[in-house]
Amino acid sequence: MIRVLVVDDHPALRAGLEALLRSEPGFVSVGAAGTGAQATALARRHGPDVVLLDVRLGDEDGIALCATLRALPDAPAVVMVTADAGPQLERAATAAGASALLDKAADLPDVLDAVRLAARSRRAAAPS
Repeated sequence: MIRVLVVDDHPALRAGLEALLRSEPGFVSVGAAGTGAQATALARRHGPDVVLLDVRLGDEDGIALCATLRALPDAPAVVMVTADAGPQLERAATAAGASALLDKAADLPDVLDAVRLAARSRRAAAPS
């Protein structure tokens, strides 16, 4: 099972992503957060394999939150989502430690594939 934490400031999007994860074999949602503080607390508490993280969380910076999450002990992989994809944002997300940056218009199978790939990469990089 791939344990996923959903982080987005829009309640409907959070609920939709959690419903998607519940409907797909091999995935489980370990929680959902609307703020960076909630996301960090849930990541520490539940140790997700992957965090599905919005680049913009209201007034908060998702790129900075990505770096914070990636610095945690047993850090989760992070797949970032945005409505404003572009090369500059992709470079910033990669520099912060994100495994992928997806456009919010991505097809659902592409989102699930990105989460699977991030989880596999995290497991491959884990110390033995």
